[in-house]
Amino acid sequence: MNLPAPEQAPHNFAMFGLECRYDIEREQLERAYLALSAEHHPDRVAGADTRTQRLAMERSSLVNQAYRTLRDPVRRAEYLVKLGGIDLDSTDPKTGAPHPNQAFLIEMIEQREALEAAKSNGDDAVEDFCDDVEERADTCLSAAVRALSGGDISQAARELVTHRYLARLLEEARA
Repeated sequence: MNLPAPEQAPHNFAMFGLECRYDIEREQLERAYLALSAEHHPDRVAGADTRTQRLAMERSSLVNQAYRTLRDPVRRAEYLVKLGGIDLDSTDPKTGAPHPNQAFLIEMIEQREALEAAKSNGDDAVEDFCDDVEERADTCLSAAVRALSGGDISQAARELVTHRYLARLLEEARA
């Protein structure tokens, strides 16, 4: 498959010949990735001019980045939300990530206080805390996937923002 110049590349699903949806055929993704990686590997044009080598490196990077996005369930969900018009990495009031409500933000403060209490109670308490947060994060991802399946991009975005907060909390707990 010849990829266009990186600035004109198809979206990640099309690049790998996949339907644009959350549930993907993992084996098809792997096969397509290996084929595209081999086809666009920079070593194939090692003797070519500088422009051709640069394009090969950009295309190879594009293939690798698209693969990492689609391989990871959270990144794939976030990418679908972005394709739906909401960029979770943006603060734009119209197309950026939805802002959590005040009650949720207060809850996150309380969760950080609970984490500090768990740390003072030992490793078992921290592990229990992590288990609870991880379960809640998994629930948010599942809710985001259901929302995506139902075409509700806004709800999926809200769930994924919550998931991000919980993932950061989990990272802090495990640090």
